[in-house]
Amino acid sequence: MADQQRSHSTSDSRRKSSAAGKRTLQRITTSSFSSGGAMAATATTGTGTASPCGACKFLRRKCASGCIFAPHFGSDQGAARFAAVHKVFGASNVSKLLHHIPVNRRHDAVVTISYEAQAS
Repeated sequence: MADQQRSHSTSDSRRKSSAAGKRTLQRITTSSFSSGGAMAATATTGTGTASPCGACKFLRRKCASGCIFAPHFGSDQGAARFAAVHKVFGASNVSKLLHHIPVNRRHDAVVTISYEAQAS
């Protein structure tokens, strides 16, 4: 009987924490887009030793040394910006697109992609 009560209370607390986490993510996403700030040009280089870039943080993966997203999605507000980009375009599609664009033009492409994702 005690085990049954314990399992019910555990699942109730998980549901509550999950709902609170979703509200927090929505609040972070909304506040970072309303600020209208530019993309982080001085993001981590994706070495894996510092905090991961915003894209890797959102995707919950280790930020590799050659991470294509690291220069464009900083570790502070990059996760919220990348969330919108990922929702509209998908991480794989954006990665493929950035690989086909010359390095000196990638920042402009990321700004445009982010703008389009925010407008959706």
